[in-house]
Amino acid sequence: MTVTSVRLEWASVPPEARAYVELRLGSPVAGSIPCTGGFTPGVASRLLLDNGRHVFLKGMSGDHPFAPQYADEIAVTSVLPDGVGPRVLWWATPEDSAGWWWLCLEDIPGTVPVLSPDSADTLMALAAVEQAGKLLTPSPLDNARPITELVGRWLTGWSTLAAQTPDDLDPWAAGHISALAEIEENWQQAAAGRTLLHWDLRPDNMLRREDGSVVIIDWSYQNQGAPWIDPAVLVPHLIMDGHSPTEAEAAVSHLPQPDDPAVLTAFAAGIGGYWEKSSRRPNPPGVPFLRAHQVRAAEAARVWLRHRTGWV
Repeated sequence: MTVTSVRLEWASVPPEARAYVELRLGSPVAGSIPCTGGFTPGVASRLLLDNGRHVFLKGMSGDHPFAPQYADEIAVTSVLPDGVGPRVLWWATPEDSAGWWWLCLEDIPGTVPVLSPDSADTLMALAAVEQAGKLLTPSPLDNARPITELVGRWLTGWSTLAAQTPDDLDPWAAGHISALAEIEENWQQAAAGRTLLHWDLRPDNMLRREDGSVVIIDWSYQNQGAPWIDPAVLVPHLIMDGHSPTEAEAAVSHLPQPDDPAVLTAFAAGIGGYWEKSSRRPNPPGVPFLRAHQVRAAEAARVWLRHRTGWV
C-alpha cells in the first residue's frame, strides 16, 4: 500500500484510551500493524488480540481538528446494510471512551486494487460501486445532507483561481480558466437524489479480498444525492491508473449517468478545479502527502476535461 499519511501507533495512544479499547475488545492487544493509506492522521491499525482474534481499529482524539470526520464515519458506517462496506463490531464517542472517537471493524485481509484497463480488480471494483448504489437507495442514513450543501462549496476552484491565476497553472487550464469557472457549478442542478454517497471513491478507499472481490471502505461523508455522482468521482482515478478518458467513461457507462452530458462535463470541471486549488494549500498536520496526491488528481481531471470539452 502506498504511504499517504503519518499514523499514530497503537502504543502511542494514551493508556486510559487503550484500556477502554481493550475492555471493549474483551482481550488485551498482543500486536498491531498500522495502515498507512488514507489522508487522516488518526489511528488505523489491524490488531491481533491475546485471544487470537483480529480486528481493525480506527480512532482519533476528540480534540483533534479532524475529529468531526471520524464522527461522520461512525454515523455512516454504522448504518450500512450488509454487502456494503466492512462489518461494524462496535464504536464509541469521546464521552464514553477517555476522550477518543473509536470505530472497530471486522479485519479484512486484502490489498489495494489496481484499477488499470487490463486488471480484474477494475471489474470487481465497479461491481462493488454498482451494488453500493443499489443498496444505498434510498439512503439508510435519515439525516444525510444534500451533496451540494458541502461539496457544492468545495467545487468552485476555478472561480477562485481565476481571480488570481497562479503562474504555474497548466497552460491549457490557464487559457480556459474563465470558461471553466463558468461551468464548474452547473452539475448541481442535477445532483439531487436519495442515494447515500461515498463521495471519496479511489483505489486506496477499497480493499481487494482474498477471493478477488472488492469492498469499499472509509465511508466518511454524510451526503446523499444523485446515483451518477459516485461513478463520476471514480473516473479520474481510472485515468490515474492507466485508462484513457474514453476507456474510463466506457468502464462506468453501465452505471447511473446524468441525463444531460453537459452535467458530467460540469462535474469534471468542478472536481478538477477543487484539486487544482487544494493542491496549492499547505499540507494539514500529519498528512504530508495529500497535496502531491491532489496534484496528480488535478492532472487526471485536466485530461478528462480536455476530452469532454474538446477545447484546444
